[in-house]
Amino acid sequence: MVIKHLGATSGDAALKPLAREDVEQILTRLLASPLFAKSRRMGSLLRFMAEHDLQFSDIPLTEYAIGIAVFGRDPLIYNTGDDPVVRVQVGRLRRKLLSHYATVGQQDPVQLSVPAGSYRLAYELDKPKALATRHSVLHIQPFTCITRDGDDFTLGLCEELSCRLFDSFERSDSCTRHVQMNVPGKSINAQTRGGYSLEGSVRVEATRVRASVRLVDVARGRIRWSGQFDRHRPYGIATQQDLAESICRSLTGYFTRDGSEER
Repeated sequence: MVIKHLGATSGDAALKPLAREDVEQILTRLLASPLFAKSRRMGSLLRFMAEHDLQFSDIPLTEYAIGIAVFGRDPLIYNTGDDPVVRVQVGRLRRKLLSHYATVGQQDPVQLSVPAGSYRLAYELDKPKALATRHSVLHIQPFTCITRDGDDFTLGLCEELSCRLFDSFERSDSCTRHVQMNVPGKSINAQTRGGYSLEGSVRVEATRVRASVRLVDVARGRIRWSGQFDRHRPYGIATQQDLAESICRSLTGYFTRDGSEER
């Protein structure tokens, strides 16, 4: 198994072996985190993938092998074309890893990922520098309501969130960061240096609300942070305020977790 230093290109990346004890430390830290602690299936999948890399680093790991070893499929009748369990669960694993390292796992010295189209773990050494520059723009996109009701609630949540982010970013002495509320249909210049787009969707039920939010690095076209926020209460102004406060706190914590804004 090898690990690649962040920032190196595929042609000149410095590679070195990763010992079994190092892998165990990484897995122990990861599986104790909130996103993985209560998910035995994700733990089994991660451990199987890591063990395969340790024992058979030159043999590709297949969807079929995972289905039999991790999800108990019968090898006599298992057909990966008819049974998508591995694809679904590896997709969930990718999202969980992304969320973990964008939040509580930002300080982890080695970060795991599952590259698209692959069933092998990638290990990246050395955490990236803080993403926020001293002069950057945060574009808040109008959130989308994806249930029949809740358009007014969604609009109010965006307004509440924009006010709180303005207070957190524009009035901060540590850096100069601007908050811009975009109107529907207005696109962002993809070449905006240091620009980020905050996008989200809202689902409402009679006694439950879920907001799904993601932060996109506009210039690079990459998701840098994501989170889901649930409230088990009727949707109204109080719920808007509560959700906006939680989203704002998580987002500002992501930008300033190191206490360093300089590249």
